[in-house]
Amino acid sequence: MNILLVITANGWRGSGVSYAKIARGLLDRGHRAHLVTATTRLTDRLTREGLPVTQLPRRDTGPREVLALWKAMRRTGAEAILTDAPRDVRLSAYATLLHRVPIVYRYNLNYRQPRSDIMDRAYLTRVAACFYQSRYIRRQAYKHAPRLRRLPSKRIPNGYDTGVLAPDPEAGVAFRARYEIPAGAPVVLTAAKLTHDKGHDVAIEALHQIRRDGVELVYVICGDGSKEGELRELASKSSMRTVFTGLLERADMVGALSAADVVVHPSLHEIFPNAVGEAMSCGRPVVAADAGGTAELLGRDGTTGILVPAGSAETMADAVRLLLEDRELRREIGVAARRRIERRFPLSRMIDGYEQGFAEVVRRRG
Repeated sequence: MNILLVITANGWRGSGVSYAKIARGLLDRGHRAHLVTATTRLTDRLTREGLPVTQLPRRDTGPREVLALWKAMRRTGAEAILTDAPRDVRLSAYATLLHRVPIVYRYNLNYRQPRSDIMDRAYLTRVAACFYQSRYIRRQAYKHAPRLRRLPSKRIPNGYDTGVLAPDPEAGVAFRARYEIPAGAPVVLTAAKLTHDKGHDVAIEALHQIRRDGVELVYVICGDGSKEGELRELASKSSMRTVFTGLLERADMVGALSAADVVVHPSLHEIFPNAVGEAMSCGRPVVAADAGGTAELLGRDGTTGILVPAGSAETMADAVRLLLEDRELRREIGVAARRRIERRFPLSRMIDGYEQGFAEVVRRRG
């Protein structure tokens, strides 16, 4: 098969990570896969991953972008196009008007209310199938765009490479040394883009409550984004040592997770959070806001992670405090979390899903 993967997102986390997995998985299985991006930042990151990439002139849905996508589609001989966001669908709908290639919509519209004008409904008529990362986002899709119920669909949860994402005590020690974190200091970590919906302010308030109890923990925030300045100011007011690492490469992220005693994921809106899956793969106990599809990944019975009400700093503080006080409980949850990923969400199963899904779409086209 020959698949074109269109992603006009700006950042690496989330969709960028998932698209890299899909492209690499298809290539490793003998298929052809080519990525089309719209920002230099993501292009550079995907290129460093050794993946074939074409960048559009801008992030607009204008004639230049449509023509560039059409040329990429013709040059690569694409048999199907994977799209990730409404902008991607619009762009692909125009580009395939004269050269009909089926569009697959990996529905990724979570907390933003979709537009509902006549043109957006028209774009959806060009979609041949939908792939959903979680049951939660499938329900949201049918609520926002009832027409999608009539399309062939497939649920494909994200998968994780537990050979790469694994506990690495030496890397954890090196990470602590790099950021001058004492060996015995409790470390709580969050990996997420620094934007308004990720709940970092809730986590800072929760950890501040624990610090008031006399626990001198270190809060490590991995990621970048528009809210960094505001979060730095908020953290300084709490007098809690907070380390901002910026966006980390994969090996450095494994070191950061291996250095952490607890991972908190306070995000208020999630489809199927890669950051949680990566932490679980690395054997870390996770405290996460019960939002969107997070529970489908983490589990609800408390043995593989702890869910707390979204936006509740007090409940989050209680859960983190419990884990920091009980080393054995942290170990048990971390081991069970990694086992859950190995059994239910391996990378191979994710690639199986996309390979089979694309094969069905291409076969229907023929």
